[in-house]
Amino acid sequence: MDQAILQRYRELVEKLNSSARQYYIFDDPVISDAEYDASYQELVELEKQYPQLITEDSPTQNVGGSALATFNKVQHVPPMLSLENAFDENDIADFYERVYKAVGPNAEFFLEPKLDGLSVALIYKNGKLISGSTRGDGSEGEDVTANVLTIPTIPHLVKDFSGEVRGEVVMLKRDFQALNQQRANDGEKLFANPRNAAAGSLRQLDANITASRKLTFFAYTLLPEQFKTQQQNIEQLRAMGFCVSKDVALCRTLQEAHAFYANLEERRADLDFDIDGVVFKLNDLDAQKQMGVASKYPRHSIAYKFPAEQAQTTVLAITTQVGRTGNITPVAELTPVTVGGVVVSRATLHNKDYIEKKDIRVGDRVVIQRAGDVIPQVLYPIVSERNHESQPYCFPTKCPSCGSQLVQEIGGVCIKCINMNCRAQLVERLKHFVSKQGFDIDGLGARNIEFLFEKGLVLNPADIFTLESRNLDLTGEDGWGDLSVENLYKSIRQARQIKLDRFICALGIPQTGRAISKAIAQFVKSYNGLLQMIRSKNYDELLTINGIGNSIIEDFRSFFENPENLTVVERLAGNETSPGLISVQDVELAESSLLSGKTIVFTGTFSRFSREEAKSLAEQFGARASSSVSAKTHMVVAGENAGQKLQQAQKLGIQILSEEEFLAMLEKK
Repeated sequence: MDQAILQRYRELVEKLNSSARQYYIFDDPVISDAEYDASYQELVELEKQYPQLITEDSPTQNVGGSALATFNKVQHVPPMLSLENAFDENDIADFYERVYKAVGPNAEFFLEPKLDGLSVALIYKNGKLISGSTRGDGSEGEDVTANVLTIPTIPHLVKDFSGEVRGEVVMLKRDFQALNQQRANDGEKLFANPRNAAAGSLRQLDANITASRKLTFFAYTLLPEQFKTQQQNIEQLRAMGFCVSKDVALCRTLQEAHAFYANLEERRADLDFDIDGVVFKLNDLDAQKQMGVASKYPRHSIAYKFPAEQAQTTVLAITTQVGRTGNITPVAELTPVTVGGVVVSRATLHNKDYIEKKDIRVGDRVVIQRAGDVIPQVLYPIVSERNHESQPYCFPTKCPSCGSQLVQEIGGVCIKCINMNCRAQLVERLKHFVSKQGFDIDGLGARNIEFLFEKGLVLNPADIFTLESRNLDLTGEDGWGDLSVENLYKSIRQARQIKLDRFICALGIPQTGRAISKAIAQFVKSYNGLLQMIRSKNYDELLTINGIGNSIIEDFRSFFENPENLTVVERLAGNETSPGLISVQDVELAESSLLSGKTIVFTGTFSRFSREEAKSLAEQFGARASSSVSAKTHMVVAGENAGQKLQQAQKLGIQILSEEEFLAMLEKK
């Protein structure tokens, strides 16, 4: 090949990549849009004429491939944890006190904007991008590699780098406006806000659709960490070619941090992207490791949220919804109003007591806000503008779905429908069963669940796994074609294997969400272990699990002592005499941990963590934290002023560790 052609090709690739980097990362365009477009077109023509020239770092390779039927799952190691929220200066003061107590008063904090987008993890091997995945539930996300390859601010090649980069995919405000204008011109439904647009664009099964929408990736985490501080890692990410936020600061005092927060809040509307707060991170990465993580959040970081945006509108009606556990939730139907860039037409009224205390009435002018910038809620009515003929709202006495008499839970505020066969509850339980917290079945959204239920095709969870074998002809129904039916059946087939904790969560047992489900799964170890507990009715054993009390156990007991529920569970997963429709995977114990499967008791006062935090830490290493010492206890960790439990352990000859010895053991693992 002519060397001049090869040289020109490399010149164009380097010119376009460099220009994109200057534009997206440093916000400093070095060539005009017209010159960029002309160079890009020249590159396209060269690649058409000489396809052997094409390299992975060519900007033309940021395109989608063939459409996928569904997304594969990706495990996150370490997990992509969410952040604890702070809503006022007292919360931040408590956070600072916690950090100072752990690492000393000279701690520095690196502050970054809390981007309002979709968290993504990128894996590089030998300099090449090999995987991109969504955060999902933190432990497991969706493989969107084909889609992230279409985002211009994500480098395909990073020289000599093997590791992981985490960050946020957002849609810039100008790109969001352009997309919605195009959708309006095409008669399509508009996106509510840039975050929804970004999430919807990234999770397209057809990467060509993602490629047609302008997304931007901001990096904020580098693994493995290459330096001593978060600030240095951010600078390294920029040097590697990633887009990082310019609105960051290293703060040594609480006063500096509050000043940065106030400044960013004031400039929030003028930024190119949506943010909903400021992230405070301990700058020293070794100190971060020292502080560790709680059950859900890292203890070294916190998200200081901006105050919720408010607006005024009118209550047109008050309706009620029936949840999967029978709780009746009142909802205000509103004159549509824009709050924080989102059009709101409905808002929660929480419960009967909330309406009565606030005296919210139909026809009232009310103040609403998006709590945490997400959930719309009615704050209070503007009584001075109330029509003098208005009447207090009367809460219904019968279920709006099945007509059964409603009851108020003992000692609580919830009004409930206790008819287990209530249509609304059955449908909501099915929606929960197939949701991301449960079996995560693509193609079974709310509309399709309602359709299948109304047709009598899916009346309980087990019916989902017999749909294909019943040879039903769904094609021809509204919204159902050959491809959508086949994709649905494929998703159901893929969902036939599920982890024990997700299976327990999917059942929709009151008060048993993901965290409690994981704890119970760790305790019973297998589906057979769960069945054994149900058969023996030894539910009180669950009291030894950190975070589980009598109320949760009573809900757990009530669920499995209902014959209809147990029949569905055994039809799904089988029993001692017959196989089920699905396979429930046993809990895998971490082989590398000395604590796997062991029972630990914590007693006394600790200087580095609270007792609850210690239990959570042990459970993360595969142990079971118990509140009582017995012959089955493997280890006792004793702090200051340890009393009777320490004496019991000594009598039984149980291994006893100090706080320092326990932490040292974890450090080794």
